[in-house]
Amino acid sequence: MITGGTSGIGFAIAERFLQEGASRIILVGRSQERLQKAAEKISVSNGTETSSDQVRLVVGDVGEAGTWMRELEKEMADVDILVNAAGISISNILPKLELDDISQVLRTNLEGAILTSRAFLRAAIRSRVRDRKSTDTGQKPPSKCIINVSSLLALKAGAGAVPYSASKAGLLGLTRSLAVESSTSMRDLVVRSNAILPGYIETPMTEDFSPGEVERLKALIPLHRFGDPREIADAAVFLAQNEYANNCVLNLDGGLSAV
Repeated sequence: MITGGTSGIGFAIAERFLQEGASRIILVGRSQERLQKAAEKISVSNGTETSSDQVRLVVGDVGEAGTWMRELEKEMADVDILVNAAGISISNILPKLELDDISQVLRTNLEGAILTSRAFLRAAIRSRVRDRKSTDTGQKPPSKCIINVSSLLALKAGAGAVPYSASKAGLLGLTRSLAVESSTSMRDLVVRSNAILPGYIETPMTEDFSPGEVERLKALIPLHRFGDPREIADAAVFLAQNEYANNCVLNLDGGLSAV
């Protein structure tokens, strides 16, 4: 399941997981129209028509997931990987930000990830209990995996992004806490929690940058370019597949965090 899977990093991860052989992906977004377009785009990129069994679309606002938690947990019954990629940014200095804008950023970027992670863990517990009752082979089940898409701004300060930076830093706390808590509370079920910290990536979120700002930022980045969403998808595949990756935080910023 990929939240924020209709564009940018979330879409690239969804597309890549399907290419890697995932039997099914679930895209979560607020717009049915955007979800449908994303599914059609995935079909074109794969060169084959994907079925509803391969790409499932769930319309919902993760920032308001408390109002549809039961449905969310039901959708996660057989989900092995949760990617929290939903995110918004409202750029302005803090004194000029509206209170509603601050709340919206925090709800979507941080609270949404907490709520989807909660639903994922609850669904995993129920599925494990169900599987134990139906059959007990004595074999340890494969791990579940949560991947939180944070940001370089969780570590590196920038003007005009206080709520965004705070929400993305909160995702690192969520990642660490889940890595520890899951090991002590999930009994025989292994849930790994990891994070990716992208820098400036060619996504709709950076499309509004002025040409001058783009050139200024590229001059600061040691690789002198923005990243490609598919390069972030590479990291997501690694974190999903590597069974020893837990509380693993991957910086993918072209070296900007070193500057």
